[in-house]
Amino acid sequence: MNDKCILDDSLRNKITQLEYKNLSNKEKEIKEIYKKHTGREIPNFEIYSSSEMGIGKKSGFDGAAIHFYDKQRNINEVYYIFRGTEPSKDFGDVVYDALGVGAGKNNAQINDAVKMYKKVEANLKGSNVKVKRYGDGHSLGGHLIVTLSLITKNFTGVRGLNDAPVNVKQLVELDQTFARYVEHQVGRENKISAKRLTELANIYYERQKAAISHTWVKGEPMHAQSFPGSWYAGNKVTMLGDLDTEEMINIGKYPFQKEAKWNPVYMIDQFRYNLGVKTILVA
Repeated sequence: MNDKCILDDSLRNKITQLEYKNLSNKEKEIKEIYKKHTGREIPNFEIYSSSEMGIGKKSGFDGAAIHFYDKQRNINEVYYIFRGTEPSKDFGDVVYDALGVGAGKNNAQINDAVKMYKKVEANLKGSNVKVKRYGDGHSLGGHLIVTLSLITKNFTGVRGLNDAPVNVKQLVELDQTFARYVEHQVGRENKISAKRLTELANIYYERQKAAISHTWVKGEPMHAQSFPGSWYAGNKVTMLGDLDTEEMINIGKYPFQKEAKWNPVYMIDQFRYNLGVKTILVA
């Protein structure tokens, strides 16, 4: 198989942007983008979309996949592309951002992402050419594609673009092998701290982390946020933009946390702040 993937980062960026207009019936546009970028004709490919599969209508999930296949040229690659939050289009994204990404209490969209993945995989043409899987996701879509890659454990390369973090509490529910690993390490405890789960996830998903990277723009709100259980799996982060730009406030962390250790007034205020965040996440 070719060591070099069909789509480089620049092409993947362009197709990820195109997914916001829905990749269904965008064969012509994709061919033109590829030809303009590479000067070559694109290999044979097929597009799959969650909407055409009837997946995501209730949860708000939006995703697509492009499968490139050419047995003669030893090409067999599939690119999964998941869309980010679109509050003006579907309130389901906002609900999942809060209860899924933030609280780890709602698995609706990641369940639909898994459902789409299984349908696409069932349609991949049989061949002695090994399939290579790549993933891209922006914002909420980054959370979904990274989570999916951890669960399936078979992606070659995954990119989160200004992505929301994985929630380790979801991983325990969604990945039975990880759940068994956690149980083996700590026993059948009813409640394991988010910090401990993150420590275990960092060990268990060591191989998968090597395939995950994050590209963030300084000052964007997503990567500045942290909630109990939030985890940025991966070993590489590329920061773009003006590095002097101030980061957005982390609404999951009390802004005067250091001062609260020494000031009783701040300690009381921190308690109220954390209580308010908890109320938002579990409401």
